[in-house]
Amino acid sequence: MKRKSSNGAHQLGERNTPCVQDVLEVLAQLVPQIARSIANDCEVALHDNRTSPPRILAIGNGHVTRRTIGDLMTRIAIGETEMHDMREPLYNYSSIGPDGRQLRVSLLPIMIGGKTIAYLAINYATGDLLMAQKAIAQLTRTEPHPKEILETFLPSSLPLRHVISRQIEESSRPPHLLDREDRIELVRRLHGQGVFQMRGAVRETAARLGISRTAVYYYLKLATG
Repeated sequence: MKRKSSNGAHQLGERNTPCVQDVLEVLAQLVPQIARSIANDCEVALHDNRTSPPRILAIGNGHVTRRTIGDLMTRIAIGETEMHDMREPLYNYSSIGPDGRQLRVSLLPIMIGGKTIAYLAINYATGDLLMAQKAIAQLTRTEPHPKEILETFLPSSLPLRHVISRQIEESSRPPHLLDREDRIELVRRLHGQGVFQMRGAVRETAARLGISRTAVYYYLKLATG
């Protein structure tokens, strides 16, 4: 019967307590499978706490820390206090591998009858991810400016007629029913898209609205004044 103690450690109940060796053998079989199921850069190691210091009983993806079965467990210290027979899990703390790579580590005590019999360590190499994170930060970095910069890309990829027609279609009424305010608003939207920086824009707008070029210039003055 397995339960989780109030402090978060994985503990097996005292009732019908199984043989410690049997438990460790089952966990040892699962360790390489768990590592494979997560990622190639994730090492999972089972440390036997029946020895002092604990030694690796099973390991998956040992290339992450270059360790193998029988190697000693790392020394864990919180502040100046070295930890022995830990009863509480340590989740997602930062560590450094033997080759200098950054690791994200979780250490889970396995307990039977109130005693810590083993530790399950999950060591994820984050060095490549941190490098990618730094590169992304550099590529997406922008510089602050005293005043806001507004940039509008001109609709040069579409024919001028299509750009004007699309704006007219978004109006509430057809061109011949647009009143003065509607036309000013339409010209304002066209100006916001940079349409009037394109050659022939005034002529095309006047033709589509059925008004003179002078009227377009007048509306443009009102819209931008």
